Amino acid sequence: MPPPPGSIAETFREVLSDLEFVATQAVLDVVLLVGRQDIPRLMQAAKEDPRLAFDYLRCLCGVDQEDAGLEVVYNLYSFQHGHNVQIKTVLPKDDPKVASVTHLWNAALWHERETAEMFGIVFEGHPDLRPLLLEEGLGYYPLLKSHPLAEIEEWQEDLIRADTP
Repeated sequence: MPPPPGSIAETFREVLSDLEFVATQAVLDVVLLVGRQDIPRLMQAAKEDPRLAFDYLRCLCGVDQEDAGLEVVYNLYSFQHGHNVQIKTVLPKDDPKVASVTHLWNAALWHERETAEMFGIVFEGHPDLRPLLLEEGLGYYPLLKSHPLAEIEEWQEDLIRADTP
């Protein structure tokens, strides 16, 4: 469903009038879906334009949308204005790269590292993409739905469900 009139999506359209994105309303936040090539420009404006002033990166995560690709989700908050936004971009599985936002929000340093090690997404320009939780060179990404242990995990879930009254 489209965001209501006067939402933060309209402010983004005002600030970045030539940038194409799709705006929808989620349960709590307005969601902007943007192409990965536009992430650097949109994020720069989100942080630095005084009408937006998103000074807090609440969360950054990956989502495996299977055939649709890998999604990167950024949740931003402005302490100055008290508004939220969720920004999403979809990456092809055969080229999961997007620009880093570490130069804008320090919190992205760890969020991007974790997302890189769990989904195999490369954040171009990140200063240090070493794994945080897993050993280096593991060979697979545990949060991809196609990882090598997925079938075993599904079998275990079925077994647990069968034992649960």
